[in-house]
Amino acid sequence: MYCERIAPGEESRTCREAGARAVFEKKIQDEDTWKIYKRAYKKYYARYMKGNMNEEAFKAWATQAARYRDVAIEQVKAALDENLKAQVIERLKEELNRQ
Repeated sequence: MYCERIAPGEESRTCREAGARAVFEKKIQDEDTWKIYKRAYKKYYARYMKGNMNEEAFKAWATQAARYRDVAIEQVKAALDENLKAQVIERLKEELNRQ
């Protein structure tokens, strides 16, 4: 899965590149924290690309958003109750979309 040869069905991507992308996409599909983070990141990146947000502000937001995401992932893993998991997910949504 992670060799340096060209991946089957690919023209230029190695197995390592294709495998890493597949693992990331599966993580996004399976974990709500990653879905929320990716959606917020795309929203703020679009603001940056349109010029509605400067580079410094975007980088600061991205750094803080990654921290929020990582904390939420750990809290979801530790949560035994589905209600607690839902609260963590909701709090992550609020924190990522505050600006």
